[in-house]
This record gives sequence, C-alpha cells and structure tokens, in this order.
Amino acid sequence: MRPELTLCSHLGAVAAGAAPFTLAPEEILDWDDGPVEAVVRCRSCDGCAWLRLVERDPHRRVQRFALAAIRGEDVALYFRNRARGSCDASRARAELEALAACTGPVERHVTLRHGTLEIVAVAEHPEHARA
Repeated sequence: MRPELTLCSHLGAVAAGAAPFTLAPEEILDWDDGPVEAVVRCRSCDGCAWLRLVERDPHRRVQRFALAAIRGEDVALYFRNRARGSCDASRARAELEALAACTGPVERHVTLRHGTLEIVAVAEHPEHARA
C-alpha cells in the first residue's frame, strides 16, 4: 500500500446519486455477477481509483465497495504487462496482486445499486476517519 496516495478531490467528496466515476468494461479486473475489483476513473479529472467489493446484499440488490486512490501509471503498467501475456498460469493473479499493492489507503465505502453506477450510500472508511 502507498499511504501517501489520496483520492482526487472529486472522488474524495463522493455523495449519493450518479457516480462521479466511469467504470469501463476493460478495466473490470475481476467479475462475479458484477465487478469484484476494478479501476474507475473520475469524470472530472480522469483520476484513477481502485474499487473493491466488500459485501453484497442480494435482497436489497446493492453492493458495497471500498474506494482507494491508485496512480494512472501503475494502472497503465498493469495493462501493458497483461497484454504481453505469459505461459505462467499464476502470473495473472500475481500481476493483479501487485496492482492492488499500489493503492492508497481505503478512504470511502460506496454502495452501488446492483448493475448501475447509482450510489445509494457513502461512508468514510473507519481507518481513514482516525487519520
């Protein structure tokens, strides 16, 4: 983890309503009936963030995600390495774990309506609130 990284001001001030970020299909890194890990980009400044599934509530049809900053350069390196491919079956997971290690601390939890970019709840991550 890179403790010096912080979300851009737009993502750091995320609120309920339309998400201030985009979620491109090619930047969804793990999928299980919805994104599990993904890179999102700020609609205002193109800043990057790491979106990681924390929990699902199938009854309410919502998913709660952790949101942390990540550098665009680290994301570009990951995709460049992934595009090269490898005959080592474990390499893909190792590359994803390396990318996850490049994130800043989780700053926010965002709850999205399943299958949409509609934010229904936002909470500051407890560890971030103490900092």
